[in-house]
Amino acid sequence: MKTFKILTSVLLLTMVVFFTSCKKDDDAATPSNGGGTMQLKYDGNDWSATLSVVSSFSNGAVNITGTDASQHQAGIMVYNVNGTGTYTIGSGSQNMGKWTHGLGQGDTYVANAALGSGEVTFTELTDKKAVGTFYFTGYSAASGKINITEGKFSVTF
Repeated sequence: MKTFKILTSVLLLTMVVFFTSCKKDDDAATPSNGGGTMQLKYDGNDWSATLSVVSSFSNGAVNITGTDASQHQAGIMVYNVNGTGTYTIGSGSQNMGKWTHGLGQGDTYVANAALGSGEVTFTELTDKKAVGTFYFTGYSAASGKINITEGKFSVTF
């Protein structure tokens, strides 16, 4: 349990550092807050990002996060992306999946190098657009596990 709290803290810190440490230059992609869709099933329940979909693609890292107005949020972070194909979430990879369905301590589930598993597949990827699918099994120290299935996204950068 203590290890999970540490891993969750590291995940959140990593995401904060990623979003705040990127300097603006001509080669870096600017995060996009529109023009995208994200859908999935969480433990069999349909969900769509209806409030916003934010995405970025910079230095080989793709980050896509969708939210709705009911405190639900899904996110995938994939590193070392070099084109279309399938990228593993879980053991041996830096890639992550996240699902949150509330503001409580146990409402966030993560899949990362230490726990969980899944995949992200990019069927289309350019410096301006990404289309693909994903799934993962995420874990919460307080609430157990959740299965994210039939995830799909289409975003512009």
